[in-house]
Amino acid sequence: MKIAIRADGGANIGMGHIMRTLVLAKELSKIHDVFYVCRLDNPLSEKYRIGIEKVKSEGFEVREIREDFALLDLKDIEAELLITDSYDVDEKYFDETKQMFNKTAYIDDMNLHYFNVDFLINQNIDGGDFDYKVNTDTKLIIGSDYIMLREEFSSISEKYIKEEVKDIMITVGGSDPHHITEQILDYVKKLEYNFHIVVGPSFEKNNYLKGFENSKVILYYNASMYEIMQNCDIAISACGSTLYELAVCGVPTLGLIIVDNQQGIAKKMDELSMIKNMGWYDNLFKGKFVDDLNYLCRDFVKRGEMSLKSKKAVDGHGVKRIVKELGLDFDMDRQ
Repeated sequence: MKIAIRADGGANIGMGHIMRTLVLAKELSKIHDVFYVCRLDNPLSEKYRIGIEKVKSEGFEVREIREDFALLDLKDIEAELLITDSYDVDEKYFDETKQMFNKTAYIDDMNLHYFNVDFLINQNIDGGDFDYKVNTDTKLIIGSDYIMLREEFSSISEKYIKEEVKDIMITVGGSDPHHITEQILDYVKKLEYNFHIVVGPSFEKNNYLKGFENSKVILYYNASMYEIMQNCDIAISACGSTLYELAVCGVPTLGLIIVDNQQGIAKKMDELSMIKNMGWYDNLFKGKFVDDLNYLCRDFVKRGEMSLKSKKAVDGHGVKRIVKELGLDFDMDRQ
């Protein structure tokens, strides 16, 4: 089957849509012909370039469509299934693409529309709390059983929780336009821990973090998230998809809300005692932040409980379940 994935990534919109669809794309491509459809505002612009380059670097073809004429250009795309992961859609988009393709699917976080699609996917742990408006024959693929994690996260051994915390991971996503990493490093620079900083692909080219680098602050470019998570005792993370990688690795985490669609995830995982929700990034206060971090570092029992609850909730096999629910775990062209 020929499958088109409609997603974008860039410095301003982040890389979340690209990164999670790449997990699905790799699983689907084991059997099917998968390619991407990405917007381009003009050939010289960097707006979507980072996302396009990432997709190509993973071995997938990218077919570019014009930013202001996406629906018009989609009519020229030949595929049996269109999977969309984008916030820049509306009900007209769903209605028109339903007519263009045999099957359509949408990956959602926020439940803002009536979804005229064949499959609605929400991998988030709070997905079951939404009352979706869909067609009677729309198949809902909802909840933490369907979290899309890369293959290296599919078989993780139990996390050993050390009594003494030494290594702390800091990751705020693929981009950091608000300089949140810089703010956190300024807060913690006098603490006696080792900090492992993930520098995302869309961070500013003139890296403002270089001034913090020393024997206790290590910067990672093109980071192996799995390896860092395995080696760290605690994480400070944006409340996006990285929370699920940390959960399956059993890493106790302080979560920061960076964008609106992270609020529900942060609230739900905090309620389930999987993370400590620190709230919005722009409402952090140094004293409280440092106190909360030190408190978690000193509370061995709490960290152990968080680790066990996280690993129980996320098992790393969600993408295989999605492919099965889509009816794509075999070669449909050969049936």
